[in-house]
Amino acid sequence: MKTTVLEVLNRTTRGTNANSDCAMNMPRFITKKTSSQLAAALVLCAALSGCESTHEDALAAFNSGEYAEASAIWSELAKEKNANAQMSLGRMYELGVGKPQDYAKAVYWYRLAAAQNNPYAQGNLAVLLAMGQGADQDLVQSYVLSTLAARNYSKWAYDLQEAAMKNRELIVPRMTSAQIAEAQRKVTEWKSQADTL
Repeated sequence: MKTTVLEVLNRTTRGTNANSDCAMNMPRFITKKTSSQLAAALVLCAALSGCESTHEDALAAFNSGEYAEASAIWSELAKEKNANAQMSLGRMYELGVGKPQDYAKAVYWYRLAAAQNNPYAQGNLAVLLAMGQGADQDLVQSYVLSTLAARNYSKWAYDLQEAAMKNRELIVPRMTSAQIAEAQRKVTEWKSQADTL
């Protein structure tokens, strides 16, 4: 059974010894959830191959201001083609939170996640492409991604669906009729387009 880093830290800080190999092999000197201890736990877990960090671990680190740890976890998950991790790395680069602001790197990570139908990455990438930030301006692709994001958001995320459609509405007047037709065709053919992002 796989165990997350936060579970290991919780078990070791309580002094309990769970049935996980990773938890049993964690050193007893870890007593507080500081950033250096979280990083040490991440390294030890990777070395022991008995536990894995999750997107939730990275979110918890990010939300507590531990951006280096969040980035390290998301980077590992992104290598495994985890779309949520890829999207989160893109967001860090886009906003310059925990990473230097770099729109080109944001576009890179968003493209990987968008190709896996992550609606958040699709929506964020659509905005960057519409503005020409991090990549050449591409209104056709922005239209496509805005449409797909609106379709792929959960039904309860109506505000995000509306934002994606608003982005599309804002770029349509800047497009030629040929570009609109091309974008509509690409939306229809999305499965084959996902590999070309």
